[in-house]
Amino acid sequence: MKILFFGGSSDIAVRLAKKIKNVENISRSKSKIYKENYLLKSYTQKNIRNVIKKINKKYDNILIFNGKFSSSFLTNYIEKDFEKIFSQNFKTPLLIAQQSLENKILNKGASIFFISSIAAETDEPGNAYYSIAKNSLNFAAKILGNEQKKRGLRVNVISLGVVNNQMGKKAINTNLTGVKKNIYKNDSYLKEIIKIIKNKKINLKKIIIR
Repeated sequence: MKILFFGGSSDIAVRLAKKIKNVENISRSKSKIYKENYLLKSYTQKNIRNVIKKINKKYDNILIFNGKFSSSFLTNYIEKDFEKIFSQNFKTPLLIAQQSLENKILNKGASIFFISSIAAETDEPGNAYYSIAKNSLNFAAKILGNEQKKRGLRVNVISLGVVNNQMGKKAINTNLTGVKKNIYKNDSYLKEIIKIIKNKKINLKKIIIR
């Protein structure tokens, strides 16, 4: 099983890569964990396209980790801040998927997995921009999956709770409603992700790992 991570320098991706063999990575920094690293200066369409064009192999799974949490309230809506969070959590992952499909780096039956968040399912105050962006990503994944059916490619979403990492601690420290009940007590969620990506029958699914 050949796997490509986008945003593989994130804490969750690194933890997962330690448990899987034959993983390659496209991100803004290198890591010895990965079999191969492709460096990006920034996540622009041009940079993503140029890096993907250098790849002369095909993958069974592409996992897209790109995203960033930010505490926010619609009552205090600031357009510039919203655009930044929406771009990081929706536009960039979708752009990565589109370029991966355009450059045909997936094997037949392969899947793109967007790593999303259970925040997309909630309407609780405090993480408005992030929740809206992830909800948009989840819906876009379903549309993209329907478009790719005829090509024999799958598109799925894995929605995670709060991981005990830098981003997770930021969410915890903001005391947002419902955050503490969704914190993973250990790394068991990694085993669930591995089971999911090995299952070649999963298609057009939004999978929540509690």
